[in-house]
Amino acid sequence: MKAVIMAGGQGSRLRPLTCDLPKPMVPIVNYPVMEHIINLLKRYGITDIAVTTYYLPGVIEDYFGKGEKWGVNLHYFIEEEPLGTAGSVHNADQFLDETFLVISGDAITDFDLEKGISFHREKQADATLIMAKEEIPLEYGVIMTDEQGEIVRFLEKPNWGQVFSDTINTGIYVLEPSIFDLYQKGVNFDFSKDLFPLMLREKKRLYGVALEGYWNDIGNLEEYYRTQFDLLEGRINLPIQACSVIDDNIWVEDGVEIDESVSLTGPLYIGRGSKIAGGVRLEKSVIGRNCLIHSHASIKRSILWDNNNIGSHAEIRGAILANNVTLQERTAVFDRTAIGKKVFIGRESRIQPGIKIWPDREIGNKMEVDRSVVWPEYWSRHLFSNRGVVGQSNIEITPEFVASLAIAYASTLQRGDEVVVGSDNYNISDALKKTLTGGLQASGIKVVDIGENITAVTRYSVVKLAARGGVHIRVSNRDPQKVIIEFLNSQGVSLSVNEQKDIERKFLTEDYNRVGVNEIGEYSYAPEMAKNYLEDLLQNINQEEIRRNYFSVVVDYEHDSLGNILPLFLKRLNCQLLSTRNCSQNNLPLSIEERLQVKERVARIMRDNQFNLGIIIDHNGEELHLVNKAGEVLSKAQYQLLISYILLEKGFKELYLPLNSPKAIETLAEGYGAKVHYTPINPQVPMDRYYKQLANREDLDPPYFYPYTDGIAGLALILERMARDDLNLDQLLNRLPEFYLNNAEVPCDWKSKGRVMRHLSEEADRDTELIDGIKFNHPQGWALVVPDSERPIFHVFAEGEDLETAESLTGFYLNKVKELINGST
Repeated sequence: MKAVIMAGGQGSRLRPLTCDLPKPMVPIVNYPVMEHIINLLKRYGITDIAVTTYYLPGVIEDYFGKGEKWGVNLHYFIEEEPLGTAGSVHNADQFLDETFLVISGDAITDFDLEKGISFHREKQADATLIMAKEEIPLEYGVIMTDEQGEIVRFLEKPNWGQVFSDTINTGIYVLEPSIFDLYQKGVNFDFSKDLFPLMLREKKRLYGVALEGYWNDIGNLEEYYRTQFDLLEGRINLPIQACSVIDDNIWVEDGVEIDESVSLTGPLYIGRGSKIAGGVRLEKSVIGRNCLIHSHASIKRSILWDNNNIGSHAEIRGAILANNVTLQERTAVFDRTAIGKKVFIGRESRIQPGIKIWPDREIGNKMEVDRSVVWPEYWSRHLFSNRGVVGQSNIEITPEFVASLAIAYASTLQRGDEVVVGSDNYNISDALKKTLTGGLQASGIKVVDIGENITAVTRYSVVKLAARGGVHIRVSNRDPQKVIIEFLNSQGVSLSVNEQKDIERKFLTEDYNRVGVNEIGEYSYAPEMAKNYLEDLLQNINQEEIRRNYFSVVVDYEHDSLGNILPLFLKRLNCQLLSTRNCSQNNLPLSIEERLQVKERVARIMRDNQFNLGIIIDHNGEELHLVNKAGEVLSKAQYQLLISYILLEKGFKELYLPLNSPKAIETLAEGYGAKVHYTPINPQVPMDRYYKQLANREDLDPPYFYPYTDGIAGLALILERMARDDLNLDQLLNRLPEFYLNNAEVPCDWKSKGRVMRHLSEEADRDTELIDGIKFNHPQGWALVVPDSERPIFHVFAEGEDLETAESLTGFYLNKVKELINGST
């Protein structure tokens, strides 16, 4: 059997270690990861091997040659331009004239490949994907198979709501040459994104088999670090290539000199020709070849590549050093630091945890390095949630973080593009917006600052000004100690998951674009956009009908945030406004939960003054809560139903709603000859579909307003409907069908989420929906189980024919999730 090793990876997430080294050449316990893969293939009798390369191919070919040293035959196929995974393999099609195995040269595994090959032949498959279990599978392709192992669903790099299994694609495949008939040679084509979905559509024999054993794609520095010790501690069934072993867990290559006073604590690996001077302490580390470690240095839990020179009394803790690094005496390097090749660090300098130092840099004597050299330190988790980038103000979301984020975002745009920026009026938001603006301008982006506004105005401004995108910074309406940074596309809609991942990739790899001084982006200020937003919004409704009714409204709102827009809006419609003056005193807004506590007060004012309407609205104008005279507050689902009813009355024939919306809307729509399309819960998706629907209408021109999350636009529609039909709020609500929706949440650590989703998906039947989370449909109702994208919890939503059924469904699936979390399956 033949094999293909895909060795074109750049290893951008391993920088600065891979700035000038292909990822397959990164050493795992002193030997390139690709060398471990070649040895694995030979173990199973596979010696005729194609190697596809792209990034620095000469480095790989110079090291391995034709493969004689390893007893294999290597044939190289170089990509002149990126062809994708499947495209690169197609490059070697003339060599691959029989069943062949594809394996990555920059991941490490000890799988029994023979089992995968036998499974492929037994099933007479066109393609077999080797699978593994992964607790947090967001960065991988998730695979669902039936009982026979045939693949029924494949999703590349899902978000949490799409994690239907914890069984992932490892990038190891057994394939038939017939796959080359499905796509053209020389074009960019990917196995996961293109070929396998195509094979599913074409109903080819596509199978998956999960193998026991170890697999790690070494996708970041943390995984690279962990893999070293997994091999040393026996968790990987691959040989350790040392010449002698001391005390079972200390390996030493030829020519190593160790002073008798050295303290050695395993697991420990010391490379050929290294010299360890007196008084040195080495503990749980990998030392490369020809390293000089001077007297009384201390190295613990660290990875050193070749030819490093470590000064006397130096301390290294949990760090990774590439080749030819010099640390002078009494230097200290701490946890999670990565130092590129040929870096020189002067005596008594201290490198703080988490720092990255690019190759060929020099740090002077007695320096305190608390940020990465050249590029700032990276964000240690996934950046985006469904609402944007969310984090603790000035702790997780700091000015230096926002500057890097701005540059990463700018690096996904074209030089000279225009971006609208806005924020609420709180000090933290304003400070971060200034930093963001500077980062965008420094990357060649033109910035239009619309001042202090709500997100809806920023969305509107992006479209009105024909900008390339927008960014809005605001304090969270759920937790005022957090800040939210939301990125918008040219339609004013939040960025898609793929667009967010582009920014995240730039940020994590620090692959930033820079411009010359004469290309710095321009800055302009446009505070009039809030007024323009109101003018255009009012043009979309029948103002005269509303004015004739002289509605009176009790409003609980944050005056500092909405004072320049909400009162003016109501005044223009001849509405009398009475404010509760319920404002925060600490320069932060009240959370929406705190605001909802005044519902009885709002209702009492309505009754005492015979007002038509009560409103509680968050400081960003997103969540509009209507209050009747009995003190009852419309739930989010009831508001959703009300807005949907109004849109149907206005002639909408299609509604795009998140999967957890009440089925009552679908029933209501059928009476209007309209259809409901369900989308993922991520608010970006239904908003995007709504805008696209409006763009297809000849009677409407942009900008558009999205009343489900734009509270002022929603209020405009409600007032218009009340005026047109001469109804008060209770009469309007009485037109809506009843429904019974319940929800709950249960804590679940991140690592268990994928396992829980896999077991739940195994219970799916033909009526189960896998749009976002897992939605189980029953004769009496439905239940949706979905993992949260920001917090370690599961949400359970349920709707029933009555309240008891809704609560019963919620309880049933809540208990099922708890059992799966606590179980060992």
